[in-house]
Amino acid sequence: MCLHHRRSVAQRRDRHKRRTCRKAEPCQRARACPPKVQIRCQCFHFRNMLSHIARQIRAMVSAIPAMCRLLAPNRGQVDAMTLRQLLPNLRSLSERLSNRPEGFSGGQSADMPSALVPPLRPRVDIPVCDPGPDAEAATRLRARGQFLARQDDWDRLAQEIREAESARALTPGLFAKAALLAEGARTDIKEAVRQAVAEDEARAVRVMLASLEVVREDMPDCPVIALVLALAHVDAAQAWRGTRSLAALPDLNREEYARHMASATALNDLFDPFEHDSPLWATVRCAVLEADPHPRQRVADDYEDLIDLDPGNPHHLSNLGRNLRPSTFGTWEQLDQQARRTAARTADVWGVGGYVWVYYGALCADAGAYRRLDAELFVEGLHDILARHGSQDMVNRLAAFAGLTLGGPADPASARRRIADCLGWIAQDHLREVHPMIWADAALPPRPLRDTPEDTDPIRRGRMRAISSLAEFYAPALDTGRRLVFEPEGMRITKGD
Repeated sequence: MCLHHRRSVAQRRDRHKRRTCRKAEPCQRARACPPKVQIRCQCFHFRNMLSHIARQIRAMVSAIPAMCRLLAPNRGQVDAMTLRQLLPNLRSLSERLSNRPEGFSGGQSADMPSALVPPLRPRVDIPVCDPGPDAEAATRLRARGQFLARQDDWDRLAQEIREAESARALTPGLFAKAALLAEGARTDIKEAVRQAVAEDEARAVRVMLASLEVVREDMPDCPVIALVLALAHVDAAQAWRGTRSLAALPDLNREEYARHMASATALNDLFDPFEHDSPLWATVRCAVLEADPHPRQRVADDYEDLIDLDPGNPHHLSNLGRNLRPSTFGTWEQLDQQARRTAARTADVWGVGGYVWVYYGALCADAGAYRRLDAELFVEGLHDILARHGSQDMVNRLAAFAGLTLGGPADPASARRRIADCLGWIAQDHLREVHPMIWADAALPPRPLRDTPEDTDPIRRGRMRAISSLAEFYAPALDTGRRLVFEPEGMRITKGD
């Protein structure tokens, strides 16, 4: 055999060995080969893999213009496609390079126990109470009033409202139980009125309220039934007005608004709040203020009567502050004067907290209320409120006010910053759990919380607002990797893990 022939046979044998080594997985035959042959096999395999990767990358780059043309007309279809489905070459490459078992679905292998990969721990760890005790109580009372009205058991309804009002019974959130029962009793009519107003059916609204007139005629000496009817007229008037000013209302809306306010006023004139010891009738008197020809002359006196009848209800004080703004029936000077007078009159109930509640209503609606605000007196009032009513419902309400409503950038020397900084001691000394509905209903600051819309679900929205406000306030500590942990004993700042 000639030398050239022997070399050809040897080369063919060597190529056969290399092909055999490449096909073996793992390369068992390569281990039987001499060391030099093994090295050549491994180098050839590595060069082949690199060449294949380069070809796949070139194919991906060349596919980019076609992919861009695909995205424009078929965006809805592309959104539902994965990257692997969009680029078949990438799919084959990734399947070759990722030697993963069938059914692999994440960053954790199928046979790895989940306990070995602990979940990420939140930077703000605080229990969430849903529903809160106040929301639960309010729902129960509204449902009770609605049930009795549907059963036409007006005698029983009147008795329960009268008993709750005489006791000045309040929910954990300090809302009047009698008012919630009366609200539940007119829930069905209120919803029907809203639908009729949306369709401009004025006659249908009057027919609905006439059904309550029949009940009152059957019980002419019952002030509670007259009260429910008066409040139903106020609801109808507010439905016709909506969020617009009286001057901007169409003729039909303005006429129907005036008609229902006049009916509520006529009923209110028949019952003296002090004679019947009824804060609810005083509430009706304050509700019809906007229909009075001279509301600025009455607003302070009417709310003073209401607060004297029910000083433990802070929502009356807040409504006073809201109605003393210049855009309603007062001035900033009158707001500050009434806040100090109210604090003095309710000192046995709230300490200096009466000053806080009056300004609370104004600040939630108008930042101009800072103009005459005494920040140190306000902070003292916050301490007095929590010393007398330290429930988690109250704590969440004041924490949401300081951290959310007053949150955001502010002048370090301003009254707003002084009050917003109270979130620190409120959270550390009092906050133990989040009541998301309170945060979801809290007034927002005059700045957007984020660029994207908030969650429509109130529970998730309230939870996110609470955690975001706490994280923003404690950002210096959290940015160093620490965590906020809220426990029954208090708040702790711990090292992140």
